[in-house]
Amino acid sequence: MRVSMVSVLTVALVVLLHAHPGRGQTHGGAAVTLGTLGIGFDGAVAATDRSNVRVGFNFFNFNHDFDNDGITLAAHLKLRSVTAQFDFFPAGGSFHVSPGLMIYNGNRVEANAFVPGGQQFTLGGDRLLSNPSNPVSGDAKVSFEKVAPQITIGWGNIATRGDRRWSIPVELGVVFSRAPTGALNLGGSACLTNGTNCRNVATEPLLQADVRQQEADLNDDLEVLKIIPVISFGFGYRF
Repeated sequence: MRVSMVSVLTVALVVLLHAHPGRGQTHGGAAVTLGTLGIGFDGAVAATDRSNVRVGFNFFNFNHDFDNDGITLAAHLKLRSVTAQFDFFPAGGSFHVSPGLMIYNGNRVEANAFVPGGQQFTLGGDRLLSNPSNPVSGDAKVSFEKVAPQITIGWGNIATRGDRRWSIPVELGVVFSRAPTGALNLGGSACLTNGTNCRNVATEPLLQADVRQQEADLNDDLEVLKIIPVISFGFGYRF
């Protein structure tokens, strides 16, 4: 069952609205951040004198062309995530330890794949030529597991106690996601490098085996992303 962004944000708001400090007036704050998860908006309320409940939303778009063995990938990176964390301030100052969850991981890459007609490329270890009359083209996608644990440490408290209202939050940590999954689909016609024996990539079994090998190589490269680094800084204001 797919979880909508509206549902996730609704749950996050309910968590914030039901969090109260141990005594005294409720403290709440918000921050704008910039980091490896994108541009972020965080909201926090005090849960106790030394802890907050914090929810954040992150987003970012980036387009760039990559070359993969002669195959051009016009990639569109889309960062979308919602996080929920418990900020614990062990010494009562600005330093905190923050376990939590990425409760929605919508980070993904979508790419248009193509090889100009007459250009050579490598597919699954075989050197081929894109048919000038029916060039090779297709698409590629990379997606992550939707939910993942995370932990960060940081400095700054956006739901500050006392008279100070402004803060500069800094976060360092990791999201423990499973490795993302990449999928590659290609069509068009590929030939031997001398221009002979042209075959349909989408239907010819040997070429489809090459596509699956290329896809496997892509997933091997993506294995490193099972741990997503979290580095961010921003500006916060207490209400």
